[in-house]
Amino acid sequence: MLFFKRKPAHSDFSAIGIDMHSHLVPGVDDGAKDVQDSIQLITGLKELGFNHLITTPHTLQDIHPNTKDTLQAGHALLDGKLPEGIQFNLSSEYYLDEQFLNQVEAGAVMPMPGNRLLIEFSQISRPHTLEEQIFDLGIKGYQIILAHPERYLFFHKQFDYYKRLKEMGVEFQVNAMSLTPHYGERINVIAQKLIDKDYIDFIGTDIHHLRHLDSLKKVPGTKHFAKLIDSGLLKNHQLL
Repeated sequence: MLFFKRKPAHSDFSAIGIDMHSHLVPGVDDGAKDVQDSIQLITGLKELGFNHLITTPHTLQDIHPNTKDTLQAGHALLDGKLPEGIQFNLSSEYYLDEQFLNQVEAGAVMPMPGNRLLIEFSQISRPHTLEEQIFDLGIKGYQIILAHPERYLFFHKQFDYYKRLKEMGVEFQVNAMSLTPHYGERINVIAQKLIDKDYIDFIGTDIHHLRHLDSLKKVPGTKHFAKLIDSGLLKNHQLL
């Protein structure tokens, strides 16, 4: 009888290395509260296998009305305080609202490499002009990454709309913790289905606080984390 060894599970995120969705700038949103909090989170992510962080604090006019200036000022507070071996860059998670569109027109957004913008919108109702806004951003030369598509509840009942967005060239970023039941079983199922459909382009932690570090430790051993890495479709490395 032949015995086959089971392929070992991943023990951390070192196969990815780059986290492109996090809330690590002190005091600007619902993420890190102060410099000490930021350093603890960044150190924790390094211990999980990341060596390059593109942090993406919220820009959301009604709650976190950040600007390029406010985010850069917060980011600068961490100069000289980072753990050794960590590259730490700044972008934002832009909510699709009037403030964001005004910042685009003013050239005041902070894209990731590849002129990529990470966007989000209401998780309860789809914006009426979503496709038009995505098209207009594309005309302006931006590549759109949709943050955590698995968490938009209205898409769950119209799964084919994910295909529509992919056909429009939108890239999808799954939250790492969605590969576990952290946000609920339904979101876990949708995340797995998006991976099975080869729809996911990026994975990000979306880390906000220290409790998330414990949740993230459970991710590398999951079946769909291994499937994402083995697929060869992840583009995190393109953000170097």
